[in-house]
Formats: sequence, C-alpha cells, structure tokens
Amino acid sequence: MATYALEVRDLHVWLSGKEILRGVTVRFPEAAVTAVMGPSGTGKSTLLRAINRLLDLNPEARVEGDVRVYGRSVYEMEPYEVRRIVAMVFQEPNPFPHLSIYDNVAIGPRLHGLARTKRELDEIVRWALEKAMLWDEVKDRLDSSPMKLSGGQRQRLSLARALALKPRILLLDEPTANVDPVNAVKIEEAIRGLVREEGLTAVFVTHMPSQAVRVSEYIVFLYGGRVVEQGPSREVALNPRNPLTEKFFRGEL
Repeated sequence: MATYALEVRDLHVWLSGKEILRGVTVRFPEAAVTAVMGPSGTGKSTLLRAINRLLDLNPEARVEGDVRVYGRSVYEMEPYEVRRIVAMVFQEPNPFPHLSIYDNVAIGPRLHGLARTKRELDEIVRWALEKAMLWDEVKDRLDSSPMKLSGGQRQRLSLARALALKPRILLLDEPTANVDPVNAVKIEEAIRGLVREEGLTAVFVTHMPSQAVRVSEYIVFLYGGRVVEQGPSREVALNPRNPLTEKFFRGEL
C-alpha cells in the first residue's frame, strides 16, 4: 500500500475573483515523482503555489479546502515551516544576483539554523550542489556571481538552493522549460536521484508527455481546474481513460 506524503482535499482557489481550482482532491505518493499535466491555464502552477502557501502573498487570492503534509494541515503551520519542508523550484532560474554561488545555497541553512559551524555549512552547500549535479562545474568558483553561469546552470543552482533546506517534498514548476537539452537531462537525472537515494517526494509540472513518462511514476491530469484522470504514468499516457486526457497526449488539446 502506498504511503502518501501530500494530500490535497477539495481545494478551491480564486484569483481576482476567477475560480482557478474547482475542488481538487489528489494524493501524492511518498518517495516518488508525480507529474502534473494539463493545458495552459488549467491550474497546474496555482496548485503548486497553494501547496506551499505562496498564494498567501497574493492579496487577490482566496483559498478553500485543505492541504496536508504527512498528515498535518499546512494551514495549521507557520508559512516558513511549510516552505522549508515543501521547497519549490520555478520555471525561470531565480538565483539571487547580489549573492555568490556559495551564498545562494547557504542562505536557507543560515536563516533556519541548520548548520552550527562553518564546516557543517560547507558540507550542506557541497551536498546540495552535488545533488543538483553542479558541484564539479562550480567548486573552483564558489565566490563568483551566479550571473556568470549559463541559464541551465542557474536553474540547477536554484535547485541546489531549494535542496539546502533539506526538504521532504520538492515542487517543480516546469523546471526544464527554459534550459538547453543538456541541462534538462541533468535536472531530470538529479530529480530521479533525489527520489531514489534520499527518499524525496517530487511534484513535477511538465507540458511534455515524453518527459512525464521518463521522469515520473504517476501522472495527475488537470483540465478546467479539476482532476480528470490520475494513475501510473505509462497507464495514463498509453491507455488514458478520459477523452480529454487522450486528446492532450495526442497533441490535440
């Protein structure tokens, strides 16, 4: 029987008065990658932002329903605690340009008191960069600006920064959409390695069926702000039960 790291229960989200998510209920298995798919504007990114309470920062957002992380409601937790346990990587690489490569990764552990000594902090930074498959490329220039890195490297640095908090759940909003194929492969490999070696749970938004099958064990398909199909990735991709899912995977939606 699967153990669920994350449960979304009857989640409704309105943005500027428009209902984006319409009663989403879905569970995400622990230590697995779940791909969230669907046409543009169907609520994929909104779902991720609701999970780690980033919608709290939007005065035009209204949320009803519940999100539970290992049985705890995120609405009964402090937002900073939620975002440490549930980290997020966005579509656009977003390293802090005023900080060095090292400090970009170290800022989270410093703020949350995860390292007591410089040596412990160094170990966290190296671990995170290794897991993001970036250490060998930057280990001799940790004091350099992240803006000297390529776009794909900056995205992997953003991944390392999220990992440095040692989260249990990682949300990824189309993390390879704006990087070159080489870096996209490295990001995919990094995610699979984190799940396999660290037991991380990943929720991965992608618009590419081939990537979903390659990276994930499960697919959740959204349409019109609702879950219309979910299940094992190959089953959903190759034998969809819902006509909308079938049209999407044929490239007709």
